Amino acid sequence: LAFRQMDFGSLITVLRSVDWILILIAVVVMIFSVWVRALRWRIILSPIKDVKTHPLFAAAMIGYFGNSVLPLRLGEFLRAYAINRNERSVTFSTAFGTIVVERVVDMLGIMILILVLFSSYDIPQWLTNSGLSLSAVVIIVSAVLFWISASHHDWVEKMENIAFLQHGVGNRLKQMFHSFVGGLVTLRRIRQPVSLVFYSVSLWLMYWGIAWLCARSIGVDLSWLQLGILMVSITMVIALPSAPGFIGTYHAGAVVVLVEVFSVAQAPAQAYAIINHAVGFVPLVVVGAYYFLKSSLNLSDVKSMKAPTNG
Repeated sequence: LAFRQMDFGSLITVLRSVDWILILIAVVVMIFSVWVRALRWRIILSPIKDVKTHPLFAAAMIGYFGNSVLPLRLGEFLRAYAINRNERSVTFSTAFGTIVVERVVDMLGIMILILVLFSSYDIPQWLTNSGLSLSAVVIIVSAVLFWISASHHDWVEKMENIAFLQHGVGNRLKQMFHSFVGGLVTLRRIRQPVSLVFYSVSLWLMYWGIAWLCARSIGVDLSWLQLGILMVSITMVIALPSAPGFIGTYHAGAVVVLVEVFSVAQAPAQAYAIINHAVGFVPLVVVGAYYFLKSSLNLSDVKSMKAPTNG
């Protein structure tokens, strides 16, 4: 879809004009953004366990690597496995619960950006409707997760009265659910909310900067408002089911918004999609693969959803 009207010659011409210094800076910022994400994850985990930042950084990188090579975003499970292997006191299910909390924080940030940015620019109705639909989903999912975390004691009592959940597989599922909800409970127990907001805002500013660096590297001149709308729109698109690494889906979203909303020519739009995706894909896969190979994790275990022995 992104390249159905491709002028290969024009695309190559644009790609040959890339300012590689700007791309290198964007790559450095992208890698550093994962460190900031690890700092934020440490805050989310702090009510459960004070984990050092580097293991969280490594686990996050392994998660990105997994999302790039596995379907259905199984990298998030791989990330939970990674931190469980490093910190045995943090169970797989609890770690996954905190990752869900982190994604809720991300989606709340996206919702705020949608409401602010989309109301500040004359964008097509289909894009506005998509943004409002995603915002509604975010509100519903966040409310459900808050409700589960607030009423987890009631859930525990009810599950203790179900015979199936007292033995064998049923008991295993019950323990995993308890651990998962234990991770969700951090939604209401964040010890450093100001730092959480600071790191979240910092992440979005870094992603904004990466978008600017990639655009300027090929001479595409967009305002910061336009870059913000582009960034949020791509995030909305890749929230849909897609191939590992968001290949194709990411490019289609970027090209459609650049061409139809901001009237950027087809070749520069396609070049931007390729470059911006590569900046967020290649370095994270390389670094993530390095940490994955250093770990004792196995992709086949994650594919089969075989949980670690301690929950």
